[in-house]
Amino acid sequence: MKKIAIIGVTGSIGRQAVDVVEKNPDLFRLTMISSHSDADALVKVANRHKVPTVCFSGANPPAKESFDYPCELITGENALVAAAESADYDIFLNAVVGIAALRPTLIAMGKGARIALSNKEMLVSAGEYVMRIADELNSEIIPVDSEHSAIFQCLSAGQASDVDALIITSSGGAFRDVPIKDLDAVSPERALAHPNWKMGKKITIDCATMVNKGFEVIEAKHLFNVPFEKIQTVIHRESVVHSMVRFADGATIAQLSSPDMRLPIQYAFTYPKRVSSPVNPLKTPLSLTFEEVDYDRYPCFHILLEAGRRGGLYPAAMLASDAVLVPAYLAGQIKYSDIAKVLERVMNKFSLDGKYDLSDVLRINDEVEKYTLSVVKKI
Repeated sequence: MKKIAIIGVTGSIGRQAVDVVEKNPDLFRLTMISSHSDADALVKVANRHKVPTVCFSGANPPAKESFDYPCELITGENALVAAAESADYDIFLNAVVGIAALRPTLIAMGKGARIALSNKEMLVSAGEYVMRIADELNSEIIPVDSEHSAIFQCLSAGQASDVDALIITSSGGAFRDVPIKDLDAVSPERALAHPNWKMGKKITIDCATMVNKGFEVIEAKHLFNVPFEKIQTVIHRESVVHSMVRFADGATIAQLSSPDMRLPIQYAFTYPKRVSSPVNPLKTPLSLTFEEVDYDRYPCFHILLEAGRRGGLYPAAMLASDAVLVPAYLAGQIKYSDIAKVLERVMNKFSLDGKYDLSDVLRINDEVEKYTLSVVKKI
């Protein structure tokens, strides 16, 4: 039986991961869980599974008396780090949004745990650094994002040296059919209506702008050690083909499944084995379509690709700025089109080339967040 740690257990990925655990009680046991904001949901999961180590990193933590069994309750600003150090686990699922989970994940790598990685920000902001540490520790990282999980699975069909291209698919988000001239006025409520996936608010907006897809390209570069010129993106409305790999002989291997995040989560837990899952199998016959990305419709995607090509701390800067811009858009403080405009301002404001370490990532994250907030206030 595998011992599972889930940080971000009350979020979208975390909740689905708990469902995977509950449907496989003979395979998995929760030994550490964390939340930053939803104390009630955290307590419910903890009590249901009698989780030994429970972590709450935000304000207003749950009272010790909320738990109906003895557990280690860790709270406070550094709770994630302390929990990662203290808990016992075989698999560490990073399902936290943002760079707060960077240090805890590095700790888990150092303890020899498999990393099930759902957090994009870690590799986007510090991919070179993280992968270097992973190589030094011989750490196993299994991607949980549906696109990267698909690539990971497709790569087993050949050798790394045989790869001609990674082809990442995108649904196109909520505004894929909205006339470009009307994008300036689209509401947050409309943006949150993703055509295929059930996700959290932040990532749903990032899908509409395709910022998320830009992050995924950068992440794929680091995860699979493939140059940018070998990573392609296509619009695939059905969200059935999650990604593809084209090999040197012209063969293209694709991974297809229903759009359900429980499948890549479970695969990251059971790899290299496969077990029965609650995910509905695809119904045939299928109709699959693929389109080129329209950069006029998705200017944020173009900006993110440029940040990735520049390297250094440019991706980290985009990450930090977007983390401010999406909540501002959801709150009605800026228009949808302002997201791309501010990202471009950040790209031109900072000089972020060269090598970096973890302290540089944290510093630039703080600087760019403050700058972006100042720009938002003036819009």
